Amino acid sequence: MTFARLLGLAVLLSAPAPDDVKDPGPAAESPVFVATMEVHGRVVLNNYSTQAGVPAVQFDHGRHRVMFRCRVCHAELAFALKAGETRVSADTNGSGLHCGACHDGKTTYAGRPIFKACTGWRKLDPARGCSRCHSGSSRAPLDARYEALLRTLPRDVADYVDWSAAERRDLIKPGDFLEGVTNQRPAMKLDRDLTIDVKGTWLGRVTFSHKKHTAWTGCELCHPEIFPVTKRGSATYTMAAIFNGEFCGACHNAVAFPVSVCERCHGKSTMRR
Repeated sequence: MTFARLLGLAVLLSAPAPDDVKDPGPAAESPVFVATMEVHGRVVLNNYSTQAGVPAVQFDHGRHRVMFRCRVCHAELAFALKAGETRVSADTNGSGLHCGACHDGKTTYAGRPIFKACTGWRKLDPARGCSRCHSGSSRAPLDARYEALLRTLPRDVADYVDWSAAERRDLIKPGDFLEGVTNQRPAMKLDRDLTIDVKGTWLGRVTFSHKKHTAWTGCELCHPEIFPVTKRGSATYTMAAIFNGEFCGACHNAVAFPVSVCERCHGKSTMRR
């Protein structure tokens, strides 16, 4: 998306945001909403798949986010935040790493076993359910149960799911650890909000909530790799850098709500009406 288009979207979204997200209503039936969720948060894993003669894997972050917090996979199970760096393979899955930490046919969720990840065979086998993950790089339809869940969750001004609001309302209960595999830790008590002044825009200042972010990511996903310096005023954040995948863009460009939804971060607009 060009900067001009993003600027136009910012104007459209510059109306004051409600204190909370919208309750899902009849508009939730809109196919536009489902299509949006199909694109945002879906990534293609293809370090080895097509080389081995099978379609690439499509991974939906939202579908897994319902079950676990981000840090379980990205801090404990060694999934890198940058595309292509994790090197997931049938061999690593078979040894209980990466997807295989959960998808082993034994681990259960909501009382049902999680299907086993591919290992030991090198061709697409419908009888084994390979196409559940190996669906290729084209847009695959959403699982019916996941799509039905999406329609019940609160949304923001741009029709993206507000996952934090969904958790506050007990609509989802993501786990913080994987029993027998990852470490269980007490909830972090850091709740300090930071304000970041902005320049050269009609949008208001940014209020960053440590409480909301550490609930999902902990401290270790941001510090020190993404935000190496924590002293106030020692770093300069620009939208160009964020759109390029730095700072907030490491998550918000492709997985968390996109940075084009300006009002989720920026406060009241300073534009004259």
